[in-house]
Amino acid sequence: MDRKSLKFAALETAQAVPVVGFKTHINVARYLHSLGTTHAYRVLGGILSSNLLVNGYDHQSTSNVHNEVWMHLNREPDSKESSTSIVQNSRWDIVDFIVLLTVYHDGDFDKGKLEVRVAINSTHYASLDTINRFSKFILALWGLRKDRPMYFKGVEDYLLDSLQGVKFTTRIKCLNYAVDSDIWHRSFNPGSFTESEIAQKLDLHMSQITAEDIDTIQGLNVIKYDKGYLENCCPASSCIRRASDSAPVSWVVCHADYQIGALLTVDDYRSRGLAKFILQDLGNKMIANFAAKMTLLYDEPPTDFNFQLQMITELTNINTRRLFERFGFRPVANVSWAECTFEVAKLPSVSKPKL
Repeated sequence: MDRKSLKFAALETAQAVPVVGFKTHINVARYLHSLGTTHAYRVLGGILSSNLLVNGYDHQSTSNVHNEVWMHLNREPDSKESSTSIVQNSRWDIVDFIVLLTVYHDGDFDKGKLEVRVAINSTHYASLDTINRFSKFILALWGLRKDRPMYFKGVEDYLLDSLQGVKFTTRIKCLNYAVDSDIWHRSFNPGSFTESEIAQKLDLHMSQITAEDIDTIQGLNVIKYDKGYLENCCPASSCIRRASDSAPVSWVVCHADYQIGALLTVDDYRSRGLAKFILQDLGNKMIANFAAKMTLLYDEPPTDFNFQLQMITELTNINTRRLFERFGFRPVANVSWAECTFEVAKLPSVSKPKL
């Protein structure tokens, strides 16, 4: 990506700076990995699943997904500090938060769906000053797309609660669970349940989600994902089907930010251990995929790297929460999947972004 390919260039101020260039994106991804928090992994996952780490990638391609990474600083940089030099010199102490902006569109960017993910540069909660700067950044972002909703995917509740003038048209309160990959591997007995047993005993077979399954999944899942979004998730999914008619009976996907989600087993096939099987299958795929992605971040990938598997589920989904807890997942944050618009009459007065 270069500066010409920025769609949100008007956001740039002295403290809100875009991440530009292949090497700069690599260094930001490395830092998010080293930070190791759940919100850092969400933004890192989004970067890894994008084309931002492909050297020479043409951001003006015909792809229907556009990604940009922005940093917000906790002070104005001096004359010698650019976003590139800050990252190259590891001046992370002046970075407040890192934002990943993703737009899904069908050729018309202005009408596309904007998703926002944020990583606070802290292993604790954000400070009041950081929360205030985050609110102003989001307000400036909204100012560029006033007639379009904004979507927050797994953003901490305390950050969303701080946004002024926001009207949530949809807000699903969730818990964010996480488990380190080493604990994940110890949670399963590899020989306890095999695909051949599923085929022989239950007349089922292992697969992945396809475009033909989207209507079924959309109709049964609590969170009504867009069809286009689910289609993008199909390659990173696990699904068990009836052998007789190939109908899906249990499924789970890896979201665009490496979150496990959309886990569901249809009523007639529950209490048979299918959720455990597809969860193990997808988790192992995600860990292997992340290991492969390490070659993008490091010339010599660390052999002892850690990967944090994450999932988000509704607060009310007690059965899924118990299932994940049996595999070592622990709740780490209260978050929301939310769609919002802004009520102009309630907006605070802030400086306009530099054009």
